[in-house]
Amino acid sequence: MFCFRECRWRLMLACAFAMIWPMGVTSGQSAQNQPVEFELPRAPLTPLQKKRLPPDARNISQGTFTGKLRLPIGQGPHPAMVVVRTCHDASFYDPWLDRLDQWGYATLTFSRCQPPDYLPDDAEIPALDWKRGSLAAIGALSHLAKQPQIDPDRIGIMSWSRLGLIPLSTLQYEGFAQFFDTGFAAGVALYPFCSFARGPHKGPILIVGGQDDSWVDNTVCERVEAATSNDEFPVTTILLEDAVHGFDIPEFGPPKAVPASVINPDRFAANGGVLGFSKPAADRASEEVRTFLEAQLMK
Repeated sequence: MFCFRECRWRLMLACAFAMIWPMGVTSGQSAQNQPVEFELPRAPLTPLQKKRLPPDARNISQGTFTGKLRLPIGQGPHPAMVVVRTCHDASFYDPWLDRLDQWGYATLTFSRCQPPDYLPDDAEIPALDWKRGSLAAIGALSHLAKQPQIDPDRIGIMSWSRLGLIPLSTLQYEGFAQFFDTGFAAGVALYPFCSFARGPHKGPILIVGGQDDSWVDNTVCERVEAATSNDEFPVTTILLEDAVHGFDIPEFGPPKAVPASVINPDRFAANGGVLGFSKPAADRASEEVRTFLEAQLMK
């Protein structure tokens, strides 16, 4: 009799935990790194195309990208981040994905180094680095917005270095934002090229860079902050002391001069520079990003 009651109690307890935790997710863990494939949006028809082509005409497909979807614990709907990483090893960005997960954000992460060869997508075509990346980011946004676990109104975007152009362009009215009805609620760019940061923007943007960065021109980011100060969504630029390019990636090691192939695996038309990690700067950047996202996506 005792064994029967004890076994029945254990079975009831197991069923209760099964109802609390989704299948494949254990207590204290998220549903990590689910492979996903998402379609890049087709270019919208121009006014001339609409005039000359049949009503059901569409531009050609732009193909698909693969990425990794990670959902935090709970039923949601969750806020989410599209994370566009560089072509450095994917593990370099795991600490950021862990932070975002702990803060309660779902993430869809991808790079322009796609299978099967993992070479930079369209790397040999000048000027398509950020354009193709922006198109892929919009595709990732559309994929996330269709997921029942995601709040479609609370999706942000985050990227690094030259790819920091992608958050800036997808939130700028004169950038990719002009071509699509849906858009990101906020953007984060770490040590980006700030060419597309001038406003006006469709949402708030946080730029975090290193004061001693030798690979990007921080003065452009500072001018953008000043120029957008009266906009509905001004750009916030924070430059961290004693920090160079890559200050948030431990695998880069102490700051040192590196060739273009090391600082720039995405094959952008740029020279090498100083690359290196700084724990104080990384910790400060983490706090700045967390505070910014809480204000914009946790409302």
